[in-house]
Amino acid sequence: MIWNKDLEGEGLNIAASNEKRIRVLAGPGSGKTFCLMRRIARLLEEGVDPESILLVTFTRTAASDLKQELKKLKVKGVKKIKAGTLHSFCYGILQRDTVLQITGRQPRPLFKYEIDLLIKDLMKKTNLGKRQIEKKIKAFESAWAMLQTDTPGWPANASDRLFHNQLIEYLKYHEAMLIGEVIPETLKYIKNNPSAEERKKYKYVFVDEFQDLNKAEQELISIIAKKAHYMVIGDEDQSIYEKFRYAHPEGIRKFHYDHKNTIDYNLSECRRCPTDVVKVADTFIQNNLNRENRRLRPRSENDKGKIYSIQWPSFEEEADGIVSFIEERIRQGVNAGDILVMCPRRQLGYAIKYKLRKKAIEAHSFFNEEILDEEDAQKAVTFLKLF
Repeated sequence: MIWNKDLEGEGLNIAASNEKRIRVLAGPGSGKTFCLMRRIARLLEEGVDPESILLVTFTRTAASDLKQELKKLKVKGVKKIKAGTLHSFCYGILQRDTVLQITGRQPRPLFKYEIDLLIKDLMKKTNLGKRQIEKKIKAFESAWAMLQTDTPGWPANASDRLFHNQLIEYLKYHEAMLIGEVIPETLKYIKNNPSAEERKKYKYVFVDEFQDLNKAEQELISIIAKKAHYMVIGDEDQSIYEKFRYAHPEGIRKFHYDHKNTIDYNLSECRRCPTDVVKVADTFIQNNLNRENRRLRPRSENDKGKIYSIQWPSFEEEADGIVSFIEERIRQGVNAGDILVMCPRRQLGYAIKYKLRKKAIEAHSFFNEEILDEEDAQKAVTFLKLF
């Protein structure tokens, strides 16, 4: 393929750039993935070893999308690029024999029933209740995610140190690891081993949705990319995991301070959404604190779109009203598969799905189970995809 086909303006500049440090601030629907893929295509066409390219993102869904986009490039060697989630990348590192010997930990995630057994075992040893144990485990993982300490866990006092030791003892005995330990254990290994192959293996490192990574994840990638061409892409206005998994949007806001000689690019034209939707979104975004002074611009060729602001007096009536609205759109010829419903709480999403199915309209609900626990999931945005 010709890497610069259909590229112009800032998108062309991004794909053509050879700068060592690049930050791309990209609004929704602005073509960031398209530019990223074209830059990779250019590198491959110029003879860069595909095995020296690392492409990571946060969620499995986003990683799957990136892999599909890579396949579309149809450039020799594209299948050899290391692409996936940061967690899967870290699992691969921790499973190597030499790393196992150094860390003394087995990167085997606990099954659900094993987590229940872990909690029961710690309840016996500590005389704490189930809820207290769950909170301490969550605090243990969050301390790592936010890099509150360079020491594993969060042993701020004698009681916490004892719990920390009991938790690690259990995990080592059962040759397992908490999901929240995967990144910090990898970070600890990479930081303490200057000769680690990952510190010199990659010549090009790309990170998509950088704002959704937590502080430990961002530091890990920065160490791996220290000698590489390093490009991060994201939008601090789109960080939705800050409360759930301690995402650190400050990392992309201050990337150019932490990485000298960073070149900035800005993709601000939303090609995906109707113009009125973009204008309303931009108005809301301007109220966000600690952000770059930039605007989200509509694509003039797009339709204006329609926005409805409706309030219902009860939860039940809201679900009924949304279902009626969907029914009417389908009767007007809208393809059900083109309808996506975003709900502020999972309970509302389930209610809408149930009522849709009673109307013989198939719908599938999902939220990001890979990063949310049950308590957080109750508060999370739920998506309904119709078929």
